[in-house]
Amino acid sequence: MKAINFFVVFFGIIWVACFFIICTASAAVQEEIPRNNNEIHTYAGQILKEEILSYLAGEYLNEKKSCLSADQIASAIKYYPEYPRRITDTAGTTITIYRPLSRIIAFNYFPLGVLAAENQTIGIADAAMREARIIPWLTTKVNVGGGGGVEPDMETILACKPDLLLTYTQVGPGRDFFENRLPDNVPVIRQDYSRPHAMVSELNKLGYLINRTDRSQAYADWYNSRMTKIQQRIDMLPDNEKVRVFIDSWVGKGSDPNVRTTVSSGMASSHYNLYLTENGAVNIAENLTNPQGAVDIEWLAQQNPDIILGVARKGGYGTEDIRELRDQYDELMNHPALQEISAIKNKRVYIICWLYTNSLAYPAARAQIAK
Repeated sequence: MKAINFFVVFFGIIWVACFFIICTASAAVQEEIPRNNNEIHTYAGQILKEEILSYLAGEYLNEKKSCLSADQIASAIKYYPEYPRRITDTAGTTITIYRPLSRIIAFNYFPLGVLAAENQTIGIADAAMREARIIPWLTTKVNVGGGGGVEPDMETILACKPDLLLTYTQVGPGRDFFENRLPDNVPVIRQDYSRPHAMVSELNKLGYLINRTDRSQAYADWYNSRMTKIQQRIDMLPDNEKVRVFIDSWVGKGSDPNVRTTVSSGMASSHYNLYLTENGAVNIAENLTNPQGAVDIEWLAQQNPDIILGVARKGGYGTEDIRELRDQYDELMNHPALQEISAIKNKRVYIICWLYTNSLAYPAARAQIAK
């Protein structure tokens, strides 16, 4: 009898909530990320209405729709109008959160540092531990192993009882690795923070989802102000003064020095191309058709770039060891086939760590590159 009464009471609440929400929430499709309490509450009403109707359609009309469970809807009603919240991540997956998040596992840790989400983060990848200099509180979190293509310790992750896992769209142990191993009620959010034009949008989505819109908005203000100033200076640069640049994405010491890896506009790492074109430079390999980006050293010599910008896979905020950056610089500066090109003659070879460019620090990196 108690179970039946709970069932009746629960669905009574559902129908009352549904009636209230349908009468008050906007029916418009949500396109902008909510930034203030009024927008958050309005969108929460719209989401809750949709989730309730989808659940009822599945229960009574046999319509198969992806939606929150009965328990999750009950939780969302408890936290309404602050929740539920919904975003579409960079991988195109719709994520609906029905309660405050407090146990986040982060493989993509940098945005949580920007959002000051220390109290909401419980575990991080081992790779993040090496970059704790910029976000010191990372060292106080559970090390769940992994990072890059290395698989994490799933037992440790499950023991943390996470309510969300934040990772990348491509970098990591595989597209469905976490989705296939985590409980169904633990969403996996995939974001990159590597493409300049998507950074503010990605952070706004995460900030809204974990209730740190104040921090995401502060970042957006900083990002836009810096980018505007840089662009104003670049717009003053005549076309005939734009330098020709070769991006040298170094594989590492021991690789064939006569084959260089670069970036074109059609490659997966094409955001590096933007680092040049948006900074008033010309990427000499922009139209390269080789999908691996490999070019012969003789081709590079014939192109005679004004600048060589090396992107190193080592280095970073957490190390003072610049040996690999120095090795890449020396290999380029001392290569016999490159001695007559302008970049070498004028000593305009610059090496930067990929972590500096592939992160929310991009405005600082762009300012350095533009300079």
